[in-house]
Amino acid sequence: MPMATHARERASSSSAAALSQRIRAEYAEMPCLRLTLPQASRFWNVDRETCCAALDQLVDEGFLVLGRFGYMRA
Repeated sequence: MPMATHARERASSSSAAALSQRIRAEYAEMPCLRLTLPQASRFWNVDRETCCAALDQLVDEGFLVLGRFGYMRA
């Protein structure tokens, strides 16, 4: 695999980690925060796919739950 591809993967992985940290910080600061995917995507200014991946990862980790009205603290 070319070096440029490795660099892109590292950048993508570090930006995903940074986004997860931002999401955790906002939910920690506002425990009653509840956002739908479109709202979350606008709130963190990222595309829906990236946002969905980060939110779903936090659901898998047990930090968030996806309820009827959006993502909220577990």
